[in-house]
Parts: sequence; C-alpha cells; structure tokens
Amino acid sequence: PERYRPELDGSAVRSRYQLAGKTVIGFIGTFGPWHGAEVLAEAFGQLLTTYPNYRGRVHLLMIGDGVTMPQVKATIARYGVSDAVTLTGTVAQREGPAHLAACDILASPHVPNADGTPFFGSPTKLFEYMAMGKGSVASDLEQIGEILTHDQSAWLVKPGDVASLMAGLKALIDQPDLCARLGQAARRTVVQRFTWRAHTERIIASLQERVS
Repeated sequence: PERYRPELDGSAVRSRYQLAGKTVIGFIGTFGPWHGAEVLAEAFGQLLTTYPNYRGRVHLLMIGDGVTMPQVKATIARYGVSDAVTLTGTVAQREGPAHLAACDILASPHVPNADGTPFFGSPTKLFEYMAMGKGSVASDLEQIGEILTHDQSAWLVKPGDVASLMAGLKALIDQPDLCARLGQAARRTVVQRFTWRAHTERIIASLQERVS
C-alpha cells in the first residue's frame, strides 16, 4: 500500500503521453486470454462511436503487452480510434504505480475461461487498482465479485459483455463524484483486508486455531 497509493504523482506519465486535460481510462496487464483487453478495446471503440462527444477528451491508456495485443490493435484500427488510445508496451514493474497514477478510471475486464471451467484467480492488478484509490470498472467474475461490491468499492459489469463494460465506463466518466467515492472505498477496503500483512495474519490465525 505504500508503493501503490492515491498520493502518487502521475503528471510525468500524463505529460509523456500527452494526456493533459483528458479523462484517462487505464488498464495494466500481460494481455493474457483471461484479461479481457480485447473486450476493453471493443467497448472503448463502441463508446467513442456511440458518444462522439467523448472524442478528444476521453483516452484509453493500455499498459503492457501480450498474446491478445494483435486483436486489440485490430479493434482500435477498425473503430478508427488510434488517436484516443495509447499502447505503452511492456513497462518495468517499478514504473507501474506512476502509470496507474496517471489514470482517472481503471478497468479490470476479466473474461470467463473459454473452456467453461470456473475462473480462479486473485488478479494482482485488482489490488493495485484498489490501493491507488481510483474508481474502477471490473467484471463480476468469481473471486473478483467476492472482493468487490457493486456501487460501493467498484462498478461491476457482466464478464465478457461489451455493452455492460461500455455502460460501466460511461457511468464513471459522467459521474466524477461516483468515481471518487468508489476509489476511496476501495482504498479503505484493500488496506484493511487485502495487504500481504493482513493476508498472512489471517493465515496464521487460522493455523493457530487448528493447532490449539
């Protein structure tokens, strides 16, 4: 929580990518098949197509690289929104917090497993987002939906559903007060329950109960 915190200054990153004056939607990850980066690109393309008044003032910052990047690039080109999207490529881990600090809204658009098996994971980005105190839009998917509460610590959307994700992004773009409230609640929750210290203390307490 000391490395990922609301007070971090993201102005240098915003300046590097010419994001001054824009509402920035951020995503960070390895662009794995489960991350939903391609769904986010589709939702963003549809957002700017459906609401052209967002052009020039809403920007998508996608941090990282991976197997779905070609699909992401193809979607961006198909919608003609390359001027509103920045693909940073892989950045050093130490630079992650400053990149997230440059964002106003953070997206965690995870998708269900393609083979139909239950999704199982504890996405690092989720806890980083929460620790940054940023309002986030996230998939209501298995453990993600157990950690986050809709309209309290995040805006939850239907996993893999482009229309639902687009609506969630629009809700936070249009309501900065809502975005701030969600971010503040997320920060409180992660500090209280989901730091490494809190996690290990729960494990130790559970073990002590079993051996006492």
